[in-house]
Amino acid sequence: MSQQSTIPENPSDSRRWLGIAQTGLIVLAIAIALYFARAPERAGLDPVTASGDTVPVVYTIGPSPQEHVRHVDLTGTVTLDRKLTVVSRVVGHVVWVSPEFVNGGTIPANEVFVRVDPRDYEIEVRAAEMMVASSDAVLQQAREAAKPDSDLSIAEAEARLGQAEAARDLARLRLEQTEISLPFDARVISSELEIGDLVGPPEAVGKLSVLGVVYRPDALQVRVPITVEDLASLDPAIGRIAEVDTVNGMFDAELARISSVVALESRLAHVFLKFSGEVPLEELPVPGTFAEVRIVGQRLSDVFMLPEAAERENDSVWIVADGALRKFQPVTLGRTSGGWIVEAFDPSDGVVVSALAGASEGLKVTPNPAPSPQ
Repeated sequence: MSQQSTIPENPSDSRRWLGIAQTGLIVLAIAIALYFARAPERAGLDPVTASGDTVPVVYTIGPSPQEHVRHVDLTGTVTLDRKLTVVSRVVGHVVWVSPEFVNGGTIPANEVFVRVDPRDYEIEVRAAEMMVASSDAVLQQAREAAKPDSDLSIAEAEARLGQAEAARDLARLRLEQTEISLPFDARVISSELEIGDLVGPPEAVGKLSVLGVVYRPDALQVRVPITVEDLASLDPAIGRIAEVDTVNGMFDAELARISSVVALESRLAHVFLKFSGEVPLEELPVPGTFAEVRIVGQRLSDVFMLPEAAERENDSVWIVADGALRKFQPVTLGRTSGGWIVEAFDPSDGVVVSALAGASEGLKVTPNPAPSPQ
């Protein structure tokens, strides 16, 4: 007798269909989740408008016309526009060198800082003085023995005396030149001069002629790179006063020169500032010193200083007039750390300084004075 079994003929087919169904349900759930996750994003792209019953409240300021002194803050470096090489005009050996004639030393004006052996030149002076005395005696004899036809001999004697006096004056000058000084205060850049060194003009001693290198106070300058736009804001720039802040202190300066070219790579020009002549040389910063510079520019009258929060696209502002927004584009005069400088205009009921989504020309708003910054 045959028996019927309740076990499926192929159990693996049932498990396969069950897995497919579960996978389909998971995919469907993910699709639904993604749909709802993206729905708010699409809604956020729609324009935001105020409802007909609600008038947005905006914060406003009422700027007052004021006077503003424009200035430009820059950085620069103390440099030299020229240096002086010190040489001896007479040949000889050095017999004395001032202890200040070294790198960093200061040489006062008209003070001797190098002496060359004077003995040869003292002898030349005595010889020249004796020649003057001899020529003078010859002239006196010629005059005492003068005859009507002796004018020529007297003239010759006078010429010889003149030549002797010139030779004496030259000998005295050469003796004076054995003591070397400068007619101005100077700061020493370099010198390796020692007692016993042979010195003299270049044509006499060659490379040995250089005693040292110095600079005078008015050779110091501050070289400051500046954009073409900032330079234009200072026009006319020459003569502008400036403050120079260095590790040595704060100094008054004046804009003395402007570079004749603009650097090709940086597109920057350069201005050169000169220190006030009242500062002692030893107190001035040395070449290579970093400097922070503030150049005082034009004095602007009847301007507004607006905060950054007032600025909209294309340098415009929102103004509240008769309870509605009105766009206005003021004339920009400059920008500073203190705000946006513009020509004064009629702000009507106030300049908007708060953010407002969906702002548009003519939108009805309620102005409210902006809170004072803490």
